[in-house]
Amino acid sequence: LTYAAPGSKAVGYRVFTTTGAQDQTLTVRAWYPAVRTTAEPGPITYTAPNKFDEQITPGDQITSVGRALADAEPEQTDEPYPLVVFSHGYALSPIVYSTLVEHFASQGYVVLAPEHNERFDGPLTEFWKELIDRPVDIHRTIDYAEQLTRSGEPLAGMIDLDNVAVVGHSYGGYTALAAAGARFDFAAYKTRCAALTAGDPLEFFCAPIPNESDMAMRAGLDEVPSGLWPSFGDPRVKAAISLAGDAYPFDQLGLAALEVPIMAMGGTIDDGTPYTWGAKLTYDHAGSENKTLVSFPGAGHFVFLDPCENLPWLENSVYRDAICTDAVWDTRPLDIVMHYTTAFLRDTLDADPEARAILAGQQPTLDNVEYNSTNQP
Repeated sequence: LTYAAPGSKAVGYRVFTTTGAQDQTLTVRAWYPAVRTTAEPGPITYTAPNKFDEQITPGDQITSVGRALADAEPEQTDEPYPLVVFSHGYALSPIVYSTLVEHFASQGYVVLAPEHNERFDGPLTEFWKELIDRPVDIHRTIDYAEQLTRSGEPLAGMIDLDNVAVVGHSYGGYTALAAAGARFDFAAYKTRCAALTAGDPLEFFCAPIPNESDMAMRAGLDEVPSGLWPSFGDPRVKAAISLAGDAYPFDQLGLAALEVPIMAMGGTIDDGTPYTWGAKLTYDHAGSENKTLVSFPGAGHFVFLDPCENLPWLENSVYRDAICTDAVWDTRPLDIVMHYTTAFLRDTLDADPEARAILAGQQPTLDNVEYNSTNQP
């Protein structure tokens, strides 16, 4: 797995603040290539707001453990670096994906990860609002990248804004697809939900079906669109990776609007984002000519998070077992995830022929992994 090993860059970490959707304060976490010091990096303890109800996870904060260098000097030898915008799962935080984001930075990418403003409650009463707000957060984060890379700013000259990808997990996967140009098709979504029999577990993903009038108002539209909604995508996004990402609000026609390169990953028994409503749906119907699907047969929803020993907040969460236990993977397959996502970024953002050859050629034999790509002959 060529790209599973850490890259040659030391990794720096900083936290910035800008304005996100609904003019709320938006925390943006940055991981970037840094000047290497004589000190061994890490461990670093990241902290983030706890967005769960106290009954689910007590306390004001969650924590994770990584290996970055806080406030390190940016490494400008090979600047500018392509930009990866990372979108976390609903009510989680970028810090619980430190393995992935640190890896991308070590490979020569600047990673900016917005801390989406949302809270988790049992009935998911605020869930629909993020369908509108999250793509705005991505747009504002890319805008902020333009500021950060200006002369005299903290990451001056570091960011290549001609080469931007969005990567996300779960609702962050939805966010990546929306930012890349996928369009809502609520008529198809309602038809999909109406076809379910009573008691089908998939009903969870249909209740409540979003109130389209409220959504249109929140999006600043004069009326509810008939047919496909307008794109909330950002034209600066050149590629997208959806890790167990929700694709059902777009359905087939809305996904067909995707023209940039797409990589989708998912476990086939995922009950957080059903495989056939997420990763498989994305691959089957994305309009892009360059698309890849990496499937994990028998795996669940959380295989993309950091190892649970690096997530101390989970010890006191009612979701510990759900997040830390997988039917197939005793150890998360992050080496596989890092290999394929990095190869995809190198292909789409760096035009690296070696990466393209790896994605298009004979794949390594890996247990519990299936690979499909339009790049293959």
